Amino acid sequence: MSIVQVLILAVVQGLTEFLPVSSKTHLLFAQALMGMGEPDLFLIVALHAGSLAAILLYYRRAWLDLLGERRREIPRLVLGTVPAVAAALLFKKHLEPLYGNWALASGLLIVNGLFLFLSERFGRERHGVPEAPLWKAMAVGAAQACALLPGISRSGSTIGTACLLGFRRGEAVRFSFFLGAVAVSGALAFKGKDLLRGEGTTPPMPIFIGVVASFAVSLAAIKLVEILSLRGKLSVFALYCALVGTGGLVFYFARG
Repeated sequence: MSIVQVLILAVVQGLTEFLPVSSKTHLLFAQALMGMGEPDLFLIVALHAGSLAAILLYYRRAWLDLLGERRREIPRLVLGTVPAVAAALLFKKHLEPLYGNWALASGLLIVNGLFLFLSERFGRERHGVPEAPLWKAMAVGAAQACALLPGISRSGSTIGTACLLGFRRGEAVRFSFFLGAVAVSGALAFKGKDLLRGEGTTPPMPIFIGVVASFAVSLAAIKLVEILSLRGKLSVFALYCALVGTGGLVFYFARG
């Protein structure tokens, strides 16, 4: 891949990993529009590592708070991680063939937008994460498991569910991104064995540029989601998902 293609994938990854619009679907669209096949595994993992580094840096003080005043949040993070891990282990072979399904990804992107609209419309702020009942953390985790499907945004499903369950908006965003950091860390560890075999085909310099771009764009995306969530404006992404999902379906059927 050229440096331009790597940069495009890095920007798409950095933005859509946190914006509630499904990173898997947008990477699929980007690859198709650039006429690409399956991208280099090493590159994709590296771009996710850039996003993970952004979460760790942006919330560096909040991570430390987990060892002190917010330690009650730790069991909720653990419980919130379980459903996605279980779903990934149980259904991995069934899920992987779906990731290239353009029609399914487009249709579920519309569903994702509808869910965002409903969560914005009916969510009410009642408590923070440490005070939330454990079952609510599990419910947010179940939403994250649903995001294993193409078209369903991990951040959108978890933030939306947390808001519907009464989490304060700012804490819903942070809890979602903390769950995401755990999930991405697990995925990086799981795929690490493939990287150690040296199966990558992209040269080091484009990968380095892609990681830096993914990191920088991820930082901006995290801040943007926080701002829009606190202002009750995440519904703008509901409209976006509906339009892009509809466009994806039209393109799919027009292409035959």
